[in-house]
Amino acid sequence: MPTLSNEAPSEPSPATTAGPEPIRFGGIIFFKVEDTVFEAPRSRFAEHSEVFETMFCLPAGRGETVEGRDEDHPVVLEGYQASHFHALLKVLYPTPDNMISGSIALDKDGWIGVFNLATRWSMKKIRQLAIKGLLKSGLSPVEKVALGREHKVASWFREGLTELVSEHPIRPLVELKAQLGPDLACTVLWIQNRALAASKPREQGLVITGLSLGMLACWYCKTAMLSSDRNCHSCSQPIAVDDRGALYLGPGPRATYIDTLIPASGPATSAFCVNIQYVMCRSCSNCALPTTNLVCPSGSCLRTTNDAFFNLKHDQIVTEGDSVSRIILEEFADEIASYESWDQ
Repeated sequence: MPTLSNEAPSEPSPATTAGPEPIRFGGIIFFKVEDTVFEAPRSRFAEHSEVFETMFCLPAGRGETVEGRDEDHPVVLEGYQASHFHALLKVLYPTPDNMISGSIALDKDGWIGVFNLATRWSMKKIRQLAIKGLLKSGLSPVEKVALGREHKVASWFREGLTELVSEHPIRPLVELKAQLGPDLACTVLWIQNRALAASKPREQGLVITGLSLGMLACWYCKTAMLSSDRNCHSCSQPIAVDDRGALYLGPGPRATYIDTLIPASGPATSAFCVNIQYVMCRSCSNCALPTTNLVCPSGSCLRTTNDAFFNLKHDQIVTEGDSVSRIILEEFADEIASYESWDQ
């Protein structure tokens, strides 16, 4: 006998919607660095480093205690600094505050620690992040050379050498030996002597060896106009503030000139001036900077659209042609090439 019901007929059920991927942290791992024991999820170490991925896959011997399973049996990392490892954990496991602010609060030493560990443990993405963090922190020429050589960053090594050789006054040999080692210190001074010998005036005059954004100073008060990275005005190619290979001075009327002041008493002074219209980007061979809307950061003076010239900061040596870059490549070609291929 048929049965009557007051319930509406059921409609076909929609296709089952796939749920979100489950989040798994792979358990907790304990590390001991110096006298400090750190506890962290193991997933990010395996995700970013083949070294740790392989380590975690190694089977434990029969009857052996599994290293890293608890605080009493940590994985001991010999020869590393606890402060560096702590900085790395901040990068691997950012906090909600870090995500909201879009940055990780690390000082230069912290980023150097992250850079060191990321290089040693083949954490390529973390290494690139550390490079960006250190560029924002600002590196001295000596730091560029030392870090570039130790951790195989070709651009830092080359730029640091160029800046050291181009410094004025010349650094004492004792200081360079202490910071770079005796062999490299003597090579730097030898390149500097060769470059200075090649800088004697000839008929074609003098040009600057390398030009960077950070070398441009306000026409009025000599304050550095640009202190951070920016993109090319013409092609949007990123240009690091201290990259002396990204820009060049193009030909043109009054592209450069020497502004000399001879007072009634006291020494004469001069400034090497460059026309912003002829500061060219090597990537596109067009003007790298806008000719308007650049304001002196000192706040004491304003640059108007009629002021086309910037001063070159006084701590730069003016030398002939590309002799410094050429000599550096002659001496360190193989080493620089090996660093350039490291991240390929």
